[in-house]
Amino acid sequence: MHTTHTASALLLALSFSNVAWARDAAVATAAALGARQQALMATVVGSAAHPRILQVRLDELHPTQPAIGYDQVYYKLGRYAAEEKHIADIAKPKKFADLCVANGQGDVLPNTANVAGATLAAPPAAYRCKAAVGSRPHDMKTVVIGPRGTLYLTDGHHTFSTFWDADDGQNHTLKVWVKVTDNFSKLNEDEFWTQMKKANKVWLKDGSNKAINTSQLPASIGLKALDNDPYRSLVYFTRDAGYVVPSKATEFLEFYWADWLRKQAGIDLAKTDMRDASSYMGTIRSASMAMAGLKAADIVSGGMTAQTLGWTGVFKQGALDELVTPTGKLRYAIAYKQSLAK
Repeated sequence: MHTTHTASALLLALSFSNVAWARDAAVATAAALGARQQALMATVVGSAAHPRILQVRLDELHPTQPAIGYDQVYYKLGRYAAEEKHIADIAKPKKFADLCVANGQGDVLPNTANVAGATLAAPPAAYRCKAAVGSRPHDMKTVVIGPRGTLYLTDGHHTFSTFWDADDGQNHTLKVWVKVTDNFSKLNEDEFWTQMKKANKVWLKDGSNKAINTSQLPASIGLKALDNDPYRSLVYFTRDAGYVVPSKATEFLEFYWADWLRKQAGIDLAKTDMRDASSYMGTIRSASMAMAGLKAADIVSGGMTAQTLGWTGVFKQGALDELVTPTGKLRYAIAYKQSLAK
């Protein structure tokens, strides 16, 4: 009996000791995380109608895809650079218009940001947007809060990478507003990535469409960190000509189209001069016509139907014509690429 009581007392003491150790470890872990991470982990996710928005720095954002279409970023950077040369004549600079939209504020107000040398991180004092932050949440980019309060960007890799590389790379600590779609901070790493895959919030194919592991995802956004997927660029230029982005688009919509285009005969970017407008336009037109030529129920990639991915069944030449006007997206993208080679 004495032995039994002694053993029970020892087990009880060990139990209290383990509880105390676990409590102390939890306190120590929380303290080590820092106030910012603790606050992020405590974030309550809002509803679709009233989403929770957060102000974050660009360098806090972790990609959930390894690649982007460089030409989409090049278009924006090329346009920003061209407008800077004639900024006094530009009523609504695209750079600040993009920032307003990303923050859910609509367009930039005319003549409030047309100051030479102004950066996104240090905008003009008169800079104003049409609406308050978060007023138009459907325009905002999205994040998921992961273990230890890490912020994972799930939409907006192109927009925020453009901001990252704009102004000669002075904007890495730029503060932007984002929507929080999920808080998975209570999950461990393995559980987190399992949930992310289940929710279709991570794209694990590199710029060559080869599968990668979550451990191979880049640590930051920006052109130096993210790989280039030329077919993702191609899809960007087929927008409105071969498909239309749905109001409620599925995650990674353009990558599904890119996966499909890689397999189509006659659409070979290896044989396309992507620095020549005529050559590039020929491939963009072929791709757009192929996309529009599908049927609504045709499977594009990953089980996604053409209709789910914005198929309309109508090819629109007018959308392509706009790409090569003097202020067209393709013109800006090619001009910027050519400037990099100088």
